Amino acid sequence: MCKKAAKAGLSQSLFERLVVLGIRPIRLQVQYRMHPALSAFPSNIFYEGSLQNGVTAADRVKKGFDFQWPQPDKPMFFYVTQGQEEIASSGTSYLNRLTEAANVEKITTRLLKAGAKPNQIGIITPYEGQRSYLVQYMQFSGSLHTKLYQVKLLTIFILCCALHQK
Repeated sequence: MCKKAAKAGLSQSLFERLVVLGIRPIRLQVQYRMHPALSAFPSNIFYEGSLQNGVTAADRVKKGFDFQWPQPDKPMFFYVTQGQEEIASSGTSYLNRLTEAANVEKITTRLLKAGAKPNQIGIITPYEGQRSYLVQYMQFSGSLHTKLYQVKLLTIFILCCALHQK
């Protein structure tokens, strides 16, 4: 919590204030977007295992998409890189040029070759420095063909963390 925000009376989150005001929270009961293998994590961690799937694994099979997942029944994987992060030129953000950006580009290229369309792939990073560098790097390498699309159209996400904890 930011001390300045707390002194200004913002020590309580919006959700905490709503509960204090008597607003009864309503939790999601059925999710319709994720492959069941992906929804297992939020169901177990945030919903005590109660989140149900409104779609089956077969509903989430991509036609014309031939990507070799490490576990064929789970369309996800973690690709851990050992790289050196640095502070971006802004001085307020981070980036990881050599390994993380190169691996994001390679994974994106593999997904495109496997049949994914550019407007189905979203690359997420919490750091503006990494986002800016990825755009520049992928334009230079020729693998950035995407425009801005609504998130609801995206079906493949790559999370690029930039920082490496030892």
